[in-house]
Amino acid sequence: MKIDDAILLAYVDGELPGDECVKVEHAIHESAEIAARVSMLRASQLPYAEAFDQQSLPPVPESLSRSVDDMIRQHRANASARQHAAGVADASSPGEPEEVSLGENVHRLKPRVRSLPTLSWPKLAVAFVAGAFCCGLALRLVPQLAGNGNSNGGSAGITTASNDAVMMPWIRAAAGYQQLYTRDTVALLQPDMNVTTATVADIRHVDNLAMQIPDLSGQGLTFKRVQRLRFHDKALVQIVYLPQKGNPVALCVLKEAKADAAPSDGNVHGMAVVSWRRGQLGYALIAEPGTVDLDALSKQLYNGQVTTTVGSASNGAPEPRV
Repeated sequence: MKIDDAILLAYVDGELPGDECVKVEHAIHESAEIAARVSMLRASQLPYAEAFDQQSLPPVPESLSRSVDDMIRQHRANASARQHAAGVADASSPGEPEEVSLGENVHRLKPRVRSLPTLSWPKLAVAFVAGAFCCGLALRLVPQLAGNGNSNGGSAGITTASNDAVMMPWIRAAAGYQQLYTRDTVALLQPDMNVTTATVADIRHVDNLAMQIPDLSGQGLTFKRVQRLRFHDKALVQIVYLPQKGNPVALCVLKEAKADAAPSDGNVHGMAVVSWRRGQLGYALIAEPGTVDLDALSKQLYNGQVTTTVGSASNGAPEPRV
């Protein structure tokens, strides 16, 4: 069986027959590339439609509707005129070839009339947000999402109180990615702890990141999801929480072979960010300004003053502090 993205998407959505599921699961274990594609597809599973169904959206202005209708009519009239002109030309010159060859792999497309789909404002909104989200996944958090700073934290970075002077490129990228989240897109998520435990195991054994998922319920944050992303071919973990009010908060982690550094704050793409390093791992707390007290929360995480949701060591060895 040829395993393409359509089959993988059906597998992720639970719509694949049992015998084909077995083949896909076998392929996932055999191919890191297929496993990565499945991970990317799972990462895009957010309830966009349900989220926007709950929105109270304003009616489309009548003037805008008329303008759009006029544009559609003009488009159809122009297309019809071009098609008619092409037909007249063919009839008047029957001995001429239908089209001039432009080369083996180049072909002209004849204009044709096609009906334009009718889109309501909610559908447009869902399409825009879903497209933006999937764009972030497809780019895999490359620095273009967050400016053109160089790998050493170029001039596009934001100055902080730490000795590092600027936010690292991966933090800027993660902050840009976090902007795509709204409260409604994660509010309906119910974490599957079996899947979460498996993801944490992959983070530890495949990505080689000795980390855990902090339980921040005591700080008013509800755990919603954890996902494995990539930044310049390095594993980047994003843990998403939902506060009692406001948009989601993310704790992002990436391996950084540098000395420990205390929390320092900054602002990237309009998002409040507090970053630190502990045990060869870089951390970044990201949220909209005023959503939660990131300074206080980062100090608790840095000093190991929170418990864990998943990922606690089972062999009695001490867990690395967040």
